[in-house]
Amino acid sequence: MKMRASFLAVAGSAIIVLVSGLAQAGIRSALHADSLARYEAITSYCEKADPKSAAEYVSKLASLTNGHSQMELAQDRASAKYGAAMAQANATLSMATPSIGLSGCTEFLAEK
Repeated sequence: MKMRASFLAVAGSAIIVLVSGLAQAGIRSALHADSLARYEAITSYCEKADPKSAAEYVSKLASLTNGHSQMELAQDRASAKYGAAMAQANATLSMATPSIGLSGCTEFLAEK
C-alpha cells in the first residue's frame, strides 16, 4: 500500500513537472513537435479538469502557438515525435489526482 501511495504522489506531481519543464525550456520562440504535443495535451486535460476556465486554456494555447503557421503546426501534429510526446503526456496526466491536476492547470495559466 505504501508503494502505491508513493507512486500516486509521483504521478500526481507529473502535471506540474510537465508545465514547469516546458516553461524552463524556453520553448516559446521555437515550438517543436514534442512541445506542441505537451501543450495541447495539457490544454485538453485542463479544459476538462477546470471547465469554468476552458476559454482561458484555449487562449493560452493560441498565444503559445502564435507566430507559427497552420502548415507548420499540421506538419508537427503529423510527426512521430508529436504522437509519442502526446501519448506520454496523456499517460502522465491520466495519473494525476484531481487536486494536483487542477493545481498544475492553475500554474499553466499563470505561466508568463
